[in-house]
Amino acid sequence: MTPIYGITESGVKKTGTDVRVLPKTVIYDPVLTLGLPVALSVTSGINAIAHAAEGLYSREGNPITMLMAEEGIRALVESLPLIYRHGNNITARANALYGAWLCGSVLGQGGMSLHHKLCHTLGGSFCLPHSETHTVILPHALAYNYQNAMPAMKRMARVMQCDHPPSFMYAFAAANGAPTSLRQLGLRETDLARATDIAMENPYWSPRSLERGAIARLLRRAFEGEPPKID
Repeated sequence: MTPIYGITESGVKKTGTDVRVLPKTVIYDPVLTLGLPVALSVTSGINAIAHAAEGLYSREGNPITMLMAEEGIRALVESLPLIYRHGNNITARANALYGAWLCGSVLGQGGMSLHHKLCHTLGGSFCLPHSETHTVILPHALAYNYQNAMPAMKRMARVMQCDHPPSFMYAFAAANGAPTSLRQLGLRETDLARATDIAMENPYWSPRSLERGAIARLLRRAFEGEPPKID
């Protein structure tokens, strides 16, 4: 539930912001999520974590959205493993909805960065599934910006209770049955060069400027399912 919308035209996904796309009413009912497959519940939750992670180093962030981002990440990191093990855990599903609402609110106020640019490229131009793509890309996007967004990384590390958020998110996805490679999602190796080209066009703001060679290496690691690497 954000004022952000996406439109894919001629194989390119574009986004915009308009309050008119907001629904008048949204009902968050954990009972309604019991029929959502566990695998999709997990990747959707990691997708939400990506909203908050980018919100922590957004230019539009503020102390309130940062608190919301931290709390949203905490709620999802706690609830998703419980849902993975017991899909009918209503308390965990309620906590996940709480986290998703917080993370979505952060996205609506804080905007998007490199992670979303890459996911919009892969989803809009190569038809990869939405939440699964976010799940695979997040560790690598965090690694790309790691050195240039240390205050945000320290906040994430605190709520994730880890030393290195990019590595944590990679291991978190694998431990909860989520995909870790773009190859698994159907991307072809021959698509990597074109994906790099599209990602470099009209880039979203990022703490670290986009460097073609580094973006190509990021996508290659994500394609192969390798752990994230800071370079």
